[in-house]
Amino acid sequence: PTRASMLVMRALAVPALCALALFTSCAQGAPSVVSTRRGSVGTSPFPSYTTFHPNEETTILELSNPTCFGKSESLLGSFCVPPTTADQDADPDHRLPRVTFKITRRPDASPMTLFLFDDEKSSWPVFWELTMKNRSCEEMMTSAKVVVSEREDHTIDSYMNIMGKFAHNWYLVLVDCQTSICPGVVEANITFFHPSSDGTPDACSGLPQTAIALKQAMLEGWHALSVEQILNVVGLSPFGVAALYIEFTVMLLLSLVLLLTGARAESGRKLFFWNVLFLTSSSGLCYLAMATGNGVLVLRQVGADPTWKMSDSLLAHPGTEEHPNPFYDHEYAASRTYPVFLARHLLQLVTAPLLLLSLFLVSGVGTATRAFMLFCGCMTSVCWLIGAVITSPSRWGFWVFGLCFSVGSLVPMVGVLPTAAARRGRPVRRLYGRLMCVQLVTGVLYPWAWVLVDGAHALPSDAAVLLYVILDSVSQAVYGVMLLSHAPTPAGWTEYNYSSSEGVEVERLNRPSDEGTVGEGGGGGGGGGK
Repeated sequence: PTRASMLVMRALAVPALCALALFTSCAQGAPSVVSTRRGSVGTSPFPSYTTFHPNEETTILELSNPTCFGKSESLLGSFCVPPTTADQDADPDHRLPRVTFKITRRPDASPMTLFLFDDEKSSWPVFWELTMKNRSCEEMMTSAKVVVSEREDHTIDSYMNIMGKFAHNWYLVLVDCQTSICPGVVEANITFFHPSSDGTPDACSGLPQTAIALKQAMLEGWHALSVEQILNVVGLSPFGVAALYIEFTVMLLLSLVLLLTGARAESGRKLFFWNVLFLTSSSGLCYLAMATGNGVLVLRQVGADPTWKMSDSLLAHPGTEEHPNPFYDHEYAASRTYPVFLARHLLQLVTAPLLLLSLFLVSGVGTATRAFMLFCGCMTSVCWLIGAVITSPSRWGFWVFGLCFSVGSLVPMVGVLPTAAARRGRPVRRLYGRLMCVQLVTGVLYPWAWVLVDGAHALPSDAAVLLYVILDSVSQAVYGVMLLSHAPTPAGWTEYNYSSSEGVEVERLNRPSDEGTVGEGGGGGGGGGK
């Protein structure tokens, strides 16, 4: 052929060959059976390719009537073999990568020959160039790593162990060396044993380790999106996990509404919107973390022992088929569990000051009262957080301390802040009264919820989730809606600025006496003479 005709043949053949190679290599990394059948193997004249994985270390490709990319060449498959170690080389029958192939042709077809090439410059590229030039099989053999001829029963049945210090792509090509036509294959079975990889072409793709790790993380994330995986959280039932996701959704939607409405709010009231937005968004992320099994500690009650202990993952996790856990204890893993909502207790260190801040901005109470209430609110959260992760009876001491600090933040809320709010007018006083009632009711219920859930572990896990979801929804979402529906202009960061007459009176009371002023001045006058 002329040079022009060779270029045309190469332009037409390269896309077809690349597509077929891509299909066979990508199918190896599929997580389940991938089939492109058109009729049963061996009974249909159409090409048929089926890839499946009986286990993590084996990939099987079954095909019949494979297509040819030249006059007499058929690409059966391509495989990526990663570098092998010295331990693998020492045990070639059990630990080395291996390609096993069994190919059967039609009785009336010409004999076939199997060539195995790798991606070195002297192998696969040379074979491709020789194919484009319609060279003979004898010339092609010079670039092949392995050549396998058929047996007397018209089959090719053999295997090859592969070892090397570098990763290589391997190609299995079937050729009819006698008649130079497409081999008459009835069916072929190719088994790729890959003990040190997942069978995908990542190791031979030239991608950096960062890209390969990113791909693996994306596959793991996609697998975790199944309903079974989403609702599977140790220590919680599917109902409890669903309740956590519902609370996350409610807080997320409320945060989006606050973001849109707060952007259009008056400049004087935007601080209230951003405060509640920070409150609901952080709470929603906390519930998402707990729904996905993060931020939830697990307690176990083993055997007849009534005490709860922190779960030991070394005894509770069986490991994988490839790497089983020798310390796994089935009885321990099947023992009764109870959740500790650690993420929620950490969240209280954020939400408690935000809730108090909104009350300060409404009432305009003095700085000293603000500092005292913030201190008591934060210490309440710290004490109950420490008590929740302690399994010994000493946790009740932290609950008592937390209760005392809780009273320290509730008493000024009832006795001091209403007076400050009343000075700002009747609408502010009414709004503060409604907000105070919400915080007062939830503030009284929170300690006893801690007793039932984190202290005595008396409630079932589902009831514990519902109790905390209801209390947090009322104290944060309902409270935020009530605040923003009648939000006034926020008070300053220091004490409230009273009216002008009150300001004059405060200034007069704080002013030094006339006698003292004159005496200090040392000026004339009778008073000064004394």
